[in-house]
Amino acid sequence: MGATDWLDAAVESAKQKYQAQRALDERSVQADALKRRLGNQFCRELFAWFENVEVRFNNRFGSQVLAVSVVGSDGNRSVQILARPVRAKEGTASLSYEENTTSLGLSVGFGGGAETAQTIRLVLSADGAVLAEMGAKHYAPEQLGQKIIDDLLA
Repeated sequence: MGATDWLDAAVESAKQKYQAQRALDERSVQADALKRRLGNQFCRELFAWFENVEVRFNNRFGSQVLAVSVVGSDGNRSVQILARPVRAKEGTASLSYEENTTSLGLSVGFGGGAETAQTIRLVLSADGAVLAEMGAKHYAPEQLGQKIIDDLLA
């Protein structure tokens, strides 16, 4: 009986000691899973927006200025964007996402020069949506796409 009493007391003590931390850990795991799911959704929307805007922009501009290429599937996807408003000016952007991360990788280059790379964090907003965080600014999928294309055409 002594071993059983000790075991019951040890289990109860451990439950009391670690209950709050285990609850925090569980919430953290759930938040990470939600962020991954919403991150995949964010990237699907963003990459679909790039493909849609490519056609609309080129039709309105009257020539092939933007070229968009999406590669991969949900969870491991990238998009390459080529902007060439005039022959002498060319900009490229590469945006990649992997499901197990909570960020996007962005590389931008102009005219064959050195590329700049940065990491764009995906964060949960107060209303439960995922936003892209660049510096102190937050962007919804379409807003991020607009910023990237604006930067390429600047």
